[in-house]
Amino acid sequence: MTNKSAFEVTVATYPPLAGEMHAVVLENGRPSNNVIRTDQNWSVRVDWKLEGALVPCIAGNWCVTLFLESIGRGREFSFPLPHQEQIRVPLDPCGNGEYTYDIQVPAHTIRDSDCSTPYKAVVALTYLDPCDRPGPMAGFCELPILQFYTDKKQAGH
Repeated sequence: MTNKSAFEVTVATYPPLAGEMHAVVLENGRPSNNVIRTDQNWSVRVDWKLEGALVPCIAGNWCVTLFLESIGRGREFSFPLPHQEQIRVPLDPCGNGEYTYDIQVPAHTIRDSDCSTPYKAVVALTYLDPCDRPGPMAGFCELPILQFYTDKKQAGH
């Protein structure tokens, strides 16, 4: 005959796991005014953190994606681009729970056709468990509307 015994988990703080994220559009490493030249590289810096007693128990990867949705007619984008690898940031259970990643957007990826279509930008942060399966953690950060233009003087027109 087998005796049953209770198995207990004690979590010292409440909530046991919480997080937050922030994102900012950068040009030349500085915050953008959200009007971006098409012939310049730009990026989105994403900062996020986990807090709570369960942080050392969480392993796997973060998946980071930038989505640009046109307002009206226009192309749709997600970064990394389809031919690039997904952005995966390993969780560090022994770390301080803080993470940063810069999503790079190459110059000339977005054009200023169609009267400079504005774009709504959203960063998605999703969790993949150690078996590479989507898990129950995610964060989303909406950025300001972005406008793109070509500087005709710089472009030689």
